[in-house]
Amino acid sequence: MKKITLFSVVFLLLAVVVVSGCTTQTTGNNSTDANKTFDKAGLSLQYPGNWSEKPIPANDQNLTTQSGFKMLTIVLDGNDIQNYTAYMGIGQSNITAGNLTEAANRLYQYYISAEAGDYSNSTNITLKNGYSGYEYTYGGTGASSGKSLDCKTYIFTKDNKTAYYIQFATPRGGFEPYKNIFQNIMDSVTIN
Repeated sequence: MKKITLFSVVFLLLAVVVVSGCTTQTTGNNSTDANKTFDKAGLSLQYPGNWSEKPIPANDQNLTTQSGFKMLTIVLDGNDIQNYTAYMGIGQSNITAGNLTEAANRLYQYYISAEAGDYSNSTNITLKNGYSGYEYTYGGTGASSGKSLDCKTYIFTKDNKTAYYIQFATPRGGFEPYKNIFQNIMDSVTIN
């Protein structure tokens, strides 16, 4: 009888441990680090604290410049443009024709279309803070990394005088785990 009772108690404790899920699993894209703030050229946003700003790759800078935008920074979850799990590029441009469509078309023509290749979709959007814009979702090859990527680029404005873009990218197939993080970044965007 003692053996059955001891066995029952051990079995019951084991069952409680398994069901309660006493262990947690974390990944690099679910950081508990405090957020960092990007605040330049009239644009402010929050991004994960374990991401870091890196030098802007020449190819990205050249394509952005051809489109009439100035690349402000890149921020990576990873070591460098050849070794990352998430990329965020940020740029700014004056709107020359008085509407965002003109700026979005320039960025698409000179930058996005240079990377897009596998699929491409464009949608009119309004960001959480009321800024109107466009969202481009596409797959292709990174201009600087040469990797197959999944990308989403937001182009938006507050006043139809200045356009901003924020581009998110992951190696192909890696976008889904970052989807909420990317959305949180976009929800934090303010234009001064």
